[in-house]
Amino acid sequence: MMNIVLLCNAGMSTGILQMKLEEEAKKRKIQANIMAMPMTEFDEVRQTVDVVLLAPQIRFAEKEVRKTLPDKVFLMVIASQDFGMMNAEKVMNQIQQGLSKKH
Repeated sequence: MMNIVLLCNAGMSTGILQMKLEEEAKKRKIQANIMAMPMTEFDEVRQTVDVVLLAPQIRFAEKEVRKTLPDKVFLMVIASQDFGMMNAEKVMNQIQQGLSKKH
């Protein structure tokens, strides 16, 4: 089971992308637990994640978040266009590519 966390300021804008990523994972037969949350709640799950996706509006936090994660965790800022279009297919492709480089 892969644990994916989508982070944003308040956790609301990522909720829609969370649902679309869940559908995409199911379509690809990928077992994934996908959570959307604000940055303020990230400490609660930090040690159990495999993938961290940052919403474009918090891209400024990338270096700070990266410093707190083990090397095996894939961290990515979602491109503004993909986030705006809720392009779960492209985001999932990037997750799979990123994870393949980590392992």
